[in-house]
Amino acid sequence: MTQIPLIIDTDVALGVHHEGRPRDIDDGFAIAEAINSPEIDLKLISTVYGNGPLEEVHRVAREIVALKHASVPVARGAEAFMTDETPDNDGVKAIARVLKETPCAVAAIGPLTNIGLLAKYHPEAFAQISMLLIVAGRTQGNLFMLGDTGPVRDFNFENDPLATRIALEAANDAGIEVVMAGFELTSQVCVTEEDLKAILARGSDTAKYFYENSLAWCRHWTGQFAADDGFHPWDSATISYLKHPEYFTTEQRGWQITEQDTGPPHLATGPGLPGKTIYCTGFSANGKRGFVLDVVESVH
Repeated sequence: MTQIPLIIDTDVALGVHHEGRPRDIDDGFAIAEAINSPEIDLKLISTVYGNGPLEEVHRVAREIVALKHASVPVARGAEAFMTDETPDNDGVKAIARVLKETPCAVAAIGPLTNIGLLAKYHPEAFAQISMLLIVAGRTQGNLFMLGDTGPVRDFNFENDPLATRIALEAANDAGIEVVMAGFELTSQVCVTEEDLKAILARGSDTAKYFYENSLAWCRHWTGQFAADDGFHPWDSATISYLKHPEYFTTEQRGWQITEQDTGPPHLATGPGLPGKTIYCTGFSANGKRGFVLDVVESVH
């Protein structure tokens, strides 16, 4: 089997409490799946602020790698959104080193700050990205609703619109395939508390760690959004797309960052817009089931 070389850039916050509540946990499931998948050769994890402060994100990423006894380096990236004065950082330099040795897919599952900095400071290495997968973007004009609740944020994009623009423009200029797997895709599926219990029943240290550090977020989410049976594994879509593109329905679309009369800008996609992306719209006939099974069964 030919493995897919991969870099994950993440704001993983599995088990982190920040600003008075548990934080999003799905990056952790994406990392576990990448480590455990024979189809993936995980070369590097770089960390970025977002779901939690950088120190906490970096700690959690290292804990997951240690639990898996994996020989995957973890590099510390950006601690705040990109400005014109933001310097290079260790995480971005590490991404550049890996890409210069081996062209890789990049799963950017947090704010795109490190990826924008990579395009700025290391354009030759950036051009070695074989596929850029991001968890962001929307159909032009759509709001993000969960049942009757919302609109909710396009979190990764809204944390750093400047870096997103720089990264996407550089990818399009370099002919890099960009895949957007955002809210409109993964809001269609849930990982439930029963799924977490099935993970715990495996009895490994990793299974126990994931169960104990996921439960609070799962209950927080279902308490906030009564229409949902569990939490949404947003970030796992990037790993799943690499392994099983047949799970997904997609459209070729343009993209544009559009200002709104009120609220943050939108990363909009649609026909007739400039830019180029593969936008994941939904799942194939057996895709939903296969996707969720892979997320749950990959934690061991």
